[in-house]
Amino acid sequence: MSDFLQLATNKKPEERLTLDDVIRWAGALNNWDFYNAAALEIATAYHRGELSYTFCDSVMNDLWGAVQEGFGPGANKVPEPFFEIYEAFDAGEFHRRQDKSDNPVADFTDPLISALVIRLGL
Repeated sequence: MSDFLQLATNKKPEERLTLDDVIRWAGALNNWDFYNAAALEIATAYHRGELSYTFCDSVMNDLWGAVQEGFGPGANKVPEPFFEIYEAFDAGEFHRRQDKSDNPVADFTDPLISALVIRLGL
């Protein structure tokens, strides 16, 4: 596990990653290589059952905020595959059925992460 992910897993559940945390590990908020590497590690660990959906979704949301802070003037290109992984976890956040009888994590996040891991050979 990377030092960054170790830091994230050692935080208390109510603590969020901050921009300072990201800068400490990324070096700069627009370090797309960092975001891609972190997202791939998160997706792989989730796929293997090593990290929970709640944890991964929370970290990806924190990283998303940092990505947005890293946008330069007139530049808002989002790193890939970071964005694909962010969207996969985001898809598990809300029910599609009014009665909430669906399972958005199992129905959307799990297959999206599985397909990505297989496609990238992780």
